[in-house]
Amino acid sequence: MAGRKKAGIVKTIAEFNDRELVRKYVETRDQKYFARIMSLYDRKLFNYIVRRIGSTENAADVYQTVWLKIASNLDNYREENKFSNYLFFIATNTCFDYLRDLKKDNDNIFRPVVRADEDGTDFIDNISSGEENPETENEEQEDRERLEKALETLPDEQKDVILLRSKGLTFKEIAEMKNVSINSILSRYRYAVDKIKSRIN
Repeated sequence: MAGRKKAGIVKTIAEFNDRELVRKYVETRDQKYFARIMSLYDRKLFNYIVRRIGSTENAADVYQTVWLKIASNLDNYREENKFSNYLFFIATNTCFDYLRDLKKDNDNIFRPVVRADEDGTDFIDNISSGEENPETENEEQEDRERLEKALETLPDEQKDVILLRSKGLTFKEIAEMKNVSINSILSRYRYAVDKIKSRIN
């Protein structure tokens, strides 16, 4: 028993989960806790932003904006909710703001990379593994271009379901984030899959 208590006392920052880190940061405003939160979601968040806005170069600015918003609003975070839901809700809204500004300038607003599995359950592929096969590069590029064009035609609400699903969120979590029923989210997802498949086949 004594050993367990001692282990709890010396718990390191690396052992805190995201909710504990948020609590510590709100209580102390110690930047080490916020830095640890960022490290937990660094790659996943950045990849989501790249997918949503279609620009690796501009994703860095949006990424910083998301974390600034998070830091400014953590007092409003309710611990009973998953922090990942809260984070991606802020990220989605920030991406909307970015894309809205691009629309005003008549720029190209969306360049996602997707892959359609046969059953449609895991629809989005990772942006890039950094490994290329010269034998299939041209064919994959052609497929990617068709998929990009198809995804561009989707309403934002359907794009978001697919992109958030690709980040590992469940349909239930997405429904809670969007404040709609899970049936609505499932419907959006299925419509998106069917629309894209119809355009790439």
